[in-house]
This record gives sequence, structure tokens and C-alpha cells, in this order.
Amino acid sequence: MTDVGRRYGVAISDSSTVFAYLTDKKDAKKKGLSIFIILFQCINLGDMNIVLVENVSQKRQILATPNIRRLVIEMYSVFDKCQKGSSPDRCLDTATSCTFSRAYRSVLYNAAIAHSGTDFMTDFALWSLYEKLWFGRGDSSICADMVSWANETFTFSKEAMDTAADDLTPGKAPSEEFWRGVAITLLSSNFNDCIELLVLLGKNPELEAFIDVLSFFNPENLSDEALSDTVNEWKDLMRENLASGKYGNNENLKYLTKLLLGDDRYLQSVAPRVLQHWWHFLPFFVLVKNPFAGHAELMDLAIECRSWFVGEEEENAREKDVFWCLIAKDDNNFLQLISSNPWLAVHLVDLIQKSTLDPEFEVMRRMQMLDYASVLISHSPLWEIGFGYLIACGTEGLLRLESHIEGMHIEDDEMAEQLLEICESNRLEDSKSCVTNTMTIRYLKQNEWSAALSWALKTGSKKTIDWTVSRIVSSSSKDELAALRVLSSITNNSVLSLPSLTFLYSYQRFVKMMHSGDVLDCVQNLIPLIMMPDVPTQYYYDLFGYLITIIKEDGRTGIPFSKEILYELSTFLSTFTLDKSRTLNDSYMRKVKTLKKMVLLKLADSVAKGIGCT
Repeated sequence: MTDVGRRYGVAISDSSTVFAYLTDKKDAKKKGLSIFIILFQCINLGDMNIVLVENVSQKRQILATPNIRRLVIEMYSVFDKCQKGSSPDRCLDTATSCTFSRAYRSVLYNAAIAHSGTDFMTDFALWSLYEKLWFGRGDSSICADMVSWANETFTFSKEAMDTAADDLTPGKAPSEEFWRGVAITLLSSNFNDCIELLVLLGKNPELEAFIDVLSFFNPENLSDEALSDTVNEWKDLMRENLASGKYGNNENLKYLTKLLLGDDRYLQSVAPRVLQHWWHFLPFFVLVKNPFAGHAELMDLAIECRSWFVGEEEENAREKDVFWCLIAKDDNNFLQLISSNPWLAVHLVDLIQKSTLDPEFEVMRRMQMLDYASVLISHSPLWEIGFGYLIACGTEGLLRLESHIEGMHIEDDEMAEQLLEICESNRLEDSKSCVTNTMTIRYLKQNEWSAALSWALKTGSKKTIDWTVSRIVSSSSKDELAALRVLSSITNNSVLSLPSLTFLYSYQRFVKMMHSGDVLDCVQNLIPLIMMPDVPTQYYYDLFGYLITIIKEDGRTGIPFSKEILYELSTFLSTFTLDKSRTLNDSYMRKVKTLKKMVLLKLADSVAKGIGCT
């Protein structure tokens, strides 16, 4: 369980108290409880007491494992290719559907191999059967498809084969466990594995006769009408072997032959004892009962086969069996049953919809994908994948995408840049502003002026840029301002035309000149900076202070001021006094009056001395 996987909520009781619950892993193990009451009240709203609730999402716990994350990523990779390779108004053809289906089940198979449990192998078997029955071309017999499905997906048959082979001791009669392995490989329709086990017993006429029977059968003959009689020949050969006593006293071979001939008494006695699920038995059951069954006959066979395993059951119980619903093409119940497994349901429904363009599947696809995406986004390492699913859901997905972006914690610049790219490519202007403003404010709080201004520029908002420049000028030191690197990289003329940014650009040049000690250059840049149009009022205070200091030093340094510049400056200060008199405090006004007086005296002195333009 990860610390980041927490979710809060409330539960309202009959009283006025709202209780909060927090998952406690240790307590759940001891008492079988998933929650406990936090014994304090943290908020009081009028007559209602609020106690926070924390509940760790089970889905987040599952997604916290590396193997599941790998599964999610690989499934999305296939989904993304399928999304790019399909059209909203044209069905995928059969070959393309099968190609994507094989890619999906390959991912499921890898996940099943990586996990010790059986759930993922069941997912793999479920997807594979759907592909055989409904994505395929339909140019092979159902029985041949079922046998092929069993050979590809029933990995327990290989395990039974290995166990049986290990149990075989040279010089000793094969044990019951060995024959159990033989029966499992036979009933799971893996005839080749069954033959490999029997060969281990050595050569004798009885074994060779039975192996010849197994070798005679070829599933491909079921799909060729010209070869359909070979199936009857195969059964005739088995009956002849029994009648002629070719199996001698080997009761096990006789028993296996009775299974191949479809004898109910033998099938019912052994199948439920050696196979775990009825659908493991179904391919063999169809083969020995009706190898040329169509879909209607397949459903009847499935009912009979299932009844041998589950016995009597309540009405509508079959509708709760996912494999039965798949075979019966009961789409509503099938999709409801697999919905608890999102990586299976989302992608299977998506591929069905792309293969059929069925409007009902479109609704199911969108609902499941929206929910799945939200789970992935709440698990931060997978948020990009979640966004990909939302984008594939059209307008509703983009609306939810905006909601998620605006509520996300942005971990670093890389994540912010990724979010920004997503916003720009999908024209999510409000979300883009949310990301850029968040990063701007974060860096302003950290006094990272270059980063803050860089993110402010990405907003494209005059208000945000003006506000950011104001914070930088008012809060940064002169050294920090001189080191502001981002200004040198600005090439966007529309951005540079903003008064606040233009002022900051010029102000930085002035500060750098101050650091270099070139007083003349300072004067030549400071006065145009002061008279720049639309300079924010708060910036003038420091600028006036610099000019007062320079004028005071004029007598010692001999800085030349032209009459024209002094006259323009005097006019500007007079206008400034009239425009700002109501908004400036006394200290500010005293500084303005002092500077105005000094400029007028300097102008009078320049006129008297005949100083011209410089």
C-alpha cells in the first residue's frame, strides 16, 4: 500500500455527526475491518460535527505494483496504435481487428506469466476465446477454433505434463499421478502433450495403438467439408481397437479411449475431478460430442458441460458466468462482468466498438474509459496514460481532462512542460493558464525570478506578465535583477511590446550599467527609462531616487545634462505630479517635489552656462 494512495470522504449518520474513516492495513488483518473511526472532530459547522475520512483506493494499491504498471503501459501502447490506425466512421476490417487483438492478448499473456496467480491467465483465456469466436474470419469450424484456443491458452496442461513426467520412475509402473497428468492433457485437447507423456513409457503394442489413434486426428479436417469423414473414421478406429483388444489389459488406455468416444459415464466421472473450470473441458466436450457444431449447438453443449461442473443452481445463474455470457454473446452481462477488470474491459470494448461501430458499445466504451483514465491519473506515475484515454473520449473526455489538470499537483518543470504541451495540442486554454500561473507563482514564492518570468511569458497574459514584472522589480536585489537571464532570450516582438516587460528590459540594462560604474551611460539610460510611457507607478520611486543621487553628484563629477533633456524631464515631472497627486503618499510626493526642484535648478544652471545638447 502506498502513502500517496489516499482518498477522503464523509459518511453521514442518522445523528448530526459526520464520521471519517481511514484504511488501516494492520487493523484490517487483525479484525477483518477495512476502516476505523478517527476519534476526534476536526471541524465544526454549526450543529454538525465533521470528522475527516480517509480510504485507500483498492485500485491504487493494485496499480502500485511494477508488473501491473508494466501491463497498463503496454496495453496503452497497443491502444494508442489502434486509435491512430482506426477511423471514427469506418469499421476495422477482420484482419486488422485480429492483429490488434493478438497484440492485446500477448500483453495479457506476459502479465499472466509474470504473476503467480490465475486471474491474469483467465483474462488471457477470456480474451483469446472472444478473438476466436467473434473477431476471427469465421472460415474455420467452431470446434477447430475451440481446440486451437485450448492448445494456446491452457498452460495448466503443460504444468500437469511436467508434474507427470517428474513422477515417472524408471523400472516402476506409472503412478496414478502420472495417469492423472495424461488425462489432463487429453481432456484439455492437448493431444501432442498427451503423446509425449505416453512415449516416456517406452514401446509396446498397446501404447503404440493408442498413440496412432491420437496422431490420426487433425483439427484442420474439421474445417474442410471434403475431409469431414475422417472424423468418423477416427472414431471407428477407436471402436475397432477396443473391440479387437489392441489395448490388452491396460485399463487406463481403455478409459482414455472411452473419453475420446464421448461416453457420458466416463466423462462425468473424471472431468470435474481433474479440471478446475467447466470451460477448460468445453473444447474436448464439443470435439467428442458434436465436432461440427454451429453456434446454436455450441450453446447447448456449453449448458450441458457446465451443468456437470456446477450441478443444480439458481435461476439466471448462467448470466453471472462470464465465459457462458461470452459464448452466448450476451453482451450486456458479459461487459458488466468484466467491468471490474479495467485493463481487460476498456480495451476489449474499445476494439469491439472499432470493429462494429455499434452505438451501444460506444456508450460503454466512453463510460469505462473515462473511469479507467481517472484511476490512472490519480496514480501519479501513470497520469500521462490516463490523459491519453481521456483525449480519445472526445468532448466529454477533454472536459474531464481539464478538470484533472486544474486539480493536479505539478511535481516539476518536466511535468509542467508535458502538461503545457497537452493543453496546447488540445486547445485547453483555461488549463494552460492554470499550469503556467501555478508555475509562475511557485517560482515567485521561491525568488526564482528567471524561472517565474519564463513561465509568466508562456501564459501570454498581459495581466500575469505585468504582475510578475512588478514582483521581480519590487522584490529582487540589484544583483539578481542584473543576472536575470530570461530577458536576453526574448525574441517575441508582441511580448516585448508590453510596457511592463519593455520597462524591465531597459531597467535591467540600467542596473548593469550601474554595476559597471559608467555614470554617463547611467544618465543616458535612466532619463529615457523614467519618461517611458506606461511605466508602473511603483517603479518610479527608486528611479527618482537614482536620479536625485546622480544630480547631487553632478557638481563633483561634471556630468553634462542638455537643456532639452532637462526641459523634457521638468515637463514630465509636472505632469506626473498632477496625475498622481491623489494616489501617492506623502513620502512619494516629497521625493517627486525634491527631484522637480533639482531638475529646474539644473535647467536654470544649464541655460546660464549655455550647455547645449550632448
